[in-house]
Amino acid sequence: MTHYLDHAATTPIRPSALEAWVEAQRELSAHPGNPASLHGGGRRAKRMLEDARERVAIALGCEKPEVIFTSGATESDAIGVHGGALAGRAFSADRNTVFLSPVEHDAVGNQREYLESRGFAVELFPVASNGVCVIDTDALAQVKDQCSLASLTLVSSEIGTIQPVSQMVEALDGRSMPIAQRPLTHTDAAQAMSLMDVSYAELGVDLMTVGGHKIGGPAGTGVLVARRGLKIPTDRPGGGHERGIRSGTPDVAGACAFAVALEETVAQRQEWQVRATLLRDRLARALPDCARLTVSPDDALASIVHLSIPTSHPEAVLMAMDMADVHVSAGSACHAGVTRPSNVVLALGATEAEALGVLRISTGHDTTEADIDAFVDALERAVLAGQALDSHDRDRMHGRTH
Repeated sequence: MTHYLDHAATTPIRPSALEAWVEAQRELSAHPGNPASLHGGGRRAKRMLEDARERVAIALGCEKPEVIFTSGATESDAIGVHGGALAGRAFSADRNTVFLSPVEHDAVGNQREYLESRGFAVELFPVASNGVCVIDTDALAQVKDQCSLASLTLVSSEIGTIQPVSQMVEALDGRSMPIAQRPLTHTDAAQAMSLMDVSYAELGVDLMTVGGHKIGGPAGTGVLVARRGLKIPTDRPGGGHERGIRSGTPDVAGACAFAVALEETVAQRQEWQVRATLLRDRLARALPDCARLTVSPDDALASIVHLSIPTSHPEAVLMAMDMADVHVSAGSACHAGVTRPSNVVLALGATEAEALGVLRISTGHDTTEADIDAFVDALERAVLAGQALDSHDRDRMHGRTH
């Protein structure tokens, strides 16, 4: 039996979402048409797409025209961050600074080079040792006129810490000033959707990212919520679909399945919050001495548990876990297979060795107590596998291997 504890990387598609996808594909196959076409098949596809858009808008607390369908959270982040930065600078040429955070997913963090190539200075919000970014209202007030965009994830995909997005919005006058007179704001809410009561209107950001396969929807589906009236420049011109922000024939069936997965996620949030907390507490109580929590549960989402372990070879730990049919991660999914220190953990003040020895356990709607128990049972043996390679490294360094 496989014990899957890597839901922050991807979560299984919900049966309801799969059924919606199949049903939509059958409908589109029986009555083919592009949503942009004027004939009957096109109008039918357009109705399906707009129905999904309306359902998503209701679930996210935004207006229907603000929902932009994309291929996933990574694309939404790319459009939201570099498009948002360009949009902010279009209001004033003096806005050449972008604020990001050290705890972002690579979909945001790796845009720094692109932004700098477009003439932006990139600044990072400071992060405290508990993994939560510090929003210095006075410091931000001094640079507001030079800031084009500020982006802060709602929940860190790696360590699970909940970030002060609303505080960032308030500090940048996001609720009190028109968009042309202030910096724009963006958040990646992909990891937050399953447990937090996420409302676009209440957060107050201008741009918000949501991904399908993090909530039990199909991979390759996602949404960027973009404030009505905000024009987002794009380097991918096309047919002007999705308000001209994301051209290309939309994935109608994917949008339908995404809407169903999102609705079910919202409906089950309270129940899942209770279950995720119980599972996290069960894991924390049973942890052996070879592992410790990287951040306090008080600062993190209950479904993501980040552990520090005494080895510089997390890949060996993962392989040992895999042999025990327990699937976890050494960091965010985009780091998988690459042994290098976690930039997020380094930002917390850890050494390079400490930033290598990390594990992420993330639960989902189908996680059971047996999955948690299987992880705990396998953990000590798996850590020993990593430490065996540590010992080999030390021997080789001292010339004791041939």
